[in-house]
Amino acid sequence: MSFSVILPTLNENGHIIKLIEEISQILITQKIQYEIIVVDDNSDDGTYETVKKFQQSATYLKVLSRKDKNRNLANSLNDGIFIAKFEHLIWLDADFQHPPKYISEFINKSKKFDVIICSRFLEESDRYFKNSKLEKEINENQSYIFNKICQKMLFKDITDYTSGFICIKRKFFNNFKLKGFYGDYFVDMIIELKKKKIRILEIPFKDEERASGS
Repeated sequence: MSFSVILPTLNENGHIIKLIEEISQILITQKIQYEIIVVDDNSDDGTYETVKKFQQSATYLKVLSRKDKNRNLANSLNDGIFIAKFEHLIWLDADFQHPPKYISEFINKSKKFDVIICSRFLEESDRYFKNSKLEKEINENQSYIFNKICQKMLFKDITDYTSGFICIKRKFFNNFKLKGFYGDYFVDMIIELKKKKIRILEIPFKDEERASGS
């Protein structure tokens, strides 16, 4: 088994090296052939420069800059997918809201499933803002409502249409390209997966607060 991990970055300088190292250690422990691809979407906090310097001592690391391009999450992922060379793709937010420890579960379940999605809205999932000391941001309410609408109008067996934390076989993108801007690209991809009757497994997880930056 082999995995390409794509990290779309935007102002992640305070924690990106720690994230890369944690992901790398997980894959080494699992004895997996891997690469990590950082696609920086024109950060203005030095993220690209930091990762580019770290690349000198990390042979598994690829770094792309989308400087002078319009910021767009779907296009960042497409750029990473284009240069990915391994059988399975994983991508996740690069701010630690998607804890890398779930990559181990992706690896184990990818032996039987073509697509595994971490869902925030399964009964077993846990949201970081359930802590009474933390204040829920307005986009969390919007995300919950939007996903409920998608579930009602599209497929009842999918709970998180804007997850952004996924493991998927590389071959799916031989005839498909991500389209959209932020969460909508994920909805479009799920619809295409369903059209092709590709089985999707959702797994619960606990999302976390952003590690640093904004």
